[in-house]
Amino acid sequence: MKIQPATLHRSDDPRLLELATAFVDERLISARYMLPAGVGWEDYSEVEHVHAVSLGIELITDSGLVLVLSWSTPGLAEGLSIELSRLEDRSSNELIHLVDMSGDVEWSRFLGHTVTGIAISFHLHGDSDSLNRPWAFRIGTSASFWVTVALGETRDRALHY
Repeated sequence: MKIQPATLHRSDDPRLLELATAFVDERLISARYMLPAGVGWEDYSEVEHVHAVSLGIELITDSGLVLVLSWSTPGLAEGLSIELSRLEDRSSNELIHLVDMSGDVEWSRFLGHTVTGIAISFHLHGDSDSLNRPWAFRIGTSASFWVTVALGETRDRALHY
């Protein structure tokens, strides 16, 4: 299942319920950052507990599900692309370099725990609900921690969206 930002305008979209049904109760085992090929990951964020990532993130469960949250920029429809697939169905892309972050101290509080909930936030690109775009995705775990993947940048030691 892949949800493009231009097609997702509301948090009660049935595709999000389908995604939640499949992903909640799964145990997270790995996190990978998606970067342009030939680029290594460097934490240049000035904000504590925030990682700046170029293209997106993959969260992998022990059953082989992969949740991909990536920056999608089809014209004015910029937003988060949301994809849920099986690890064995993922194809490699020579333009994207995957960096395993599973050993990172920030990810250690999430990995190994079960997903208990998901939530999505939108950014309005104009005056119409049809211009809403998914902008942030939150994942709750059985350890009572939440991780948020959001579009934005860090500047002057603060988050900017």
